[in-house]
Amino acid sequence: MNHIAKGRTMERAAEMRATGTDTSAFQTAFARLLTDPQAFERFYDDPARFAEENALSAGQMSALQSLDRDRLRWISGSLGLKRFYLVETYFPATFALLRRNKALSSVGRSFIATYRPIRSEHLIRAFRDALWFAELIERRVGQGELGLPYLMDVMRCELAEFIVWSDAACVESSNDFKSRNASRPSVTEEELLDGAVRAGRHVALREFSCDVLPFIQALVDGKAPPEPEPAPTLLLFGRIAVTDRVQKARVGGMIRSFLTRAVDGRPTREILGEIIEPQTDSAARRAVERDCCRTLQKLYALNFVTIEESVGPGARGRGDGEGPRSGA
Repeated sequence: MNHIAKGRTMERAAEMRATGTDTSAFQTAFARLLTDPQAFERFYDDPARFAEENALSAGQMSALQSLDRDRLRWISGSLGLKRFYLVETYFPATFALLRRNKALSSVGRSFIATYRPIRSEHLIRAFRDALWFAELIERRVGQGELGLPYLMDVMRCELAEFIVWSDAACVESSNDFKSRNASRPSVTEEELLDGAVRAGRHVALREFSCDVLPFIQALVDGKAPPEPEPAPTLLLFGRIAVTDRVQKARVGGMIRSFLTRAVDGRPTREILGEIIEPQTDSAARRAVERDCCRTLQKLYALNFVTIEESVGPGARGRGDGEGPRSGA
């Protein structure tokens, strides 16, 4: 039996060499046929053009045309759907919200038709598909095709978490800040006020139209999400070193104002002096400083920020590209 099987394998290999189906050009064209809906239609509507685009010989085209069209269409659709549903790993709440509102199938068809699974030199294919999915949602919402309440808040929240988790620069930054803070496990209020606090690249600040976190948690748990209070909410996303996860924290407008300014080595006290209204009395000013320092101490414990010696005016403005990334 082994001799028979070996003989059949050799015959099959010889047949493939004779028809050219063992070449990289044929394999690439076959992959396009299965993964690119436009290429699939062009193969049947204009086979000569398909052959020219893919540098296929008459024998290679004949081999492709001998395959069952309905079977190929089924395989093509299955591969496209499998690729689309892999994105759910990174956007579970967004998928759940679309599914609850019977909009997921439409988005899936649009994704498959719009984005070809081409090779990328810079991104893992699944990561690139995740970014394309976010782009598609944003475009369809902007065009009025998806009017689901809080969809953009949910998607943007999951996108921020995905970017902080997947970006190699965020991984490096989170490890760096953990090492920096290891020698000083905690900081006092005075140390914070006199030193220069800085956030890392592994930290992102986003504003949402509501407190989106309970809404997302309910969706992920398969429950009907509660109606959130439509109040602007600031979330800080930070990658936790070593654990391979992202921590989210609600922050106020004061922390946003502070972190966006804390990029040039100035002491915390000086930055707060810019933010606090000039007419604020000393007691109220001190209370604001204490509240800010309490939040910064929590962020320091998470290694979202580090503290350095403040620099003189002449050395300011030499930012190193660090700081929280803000977005719409």
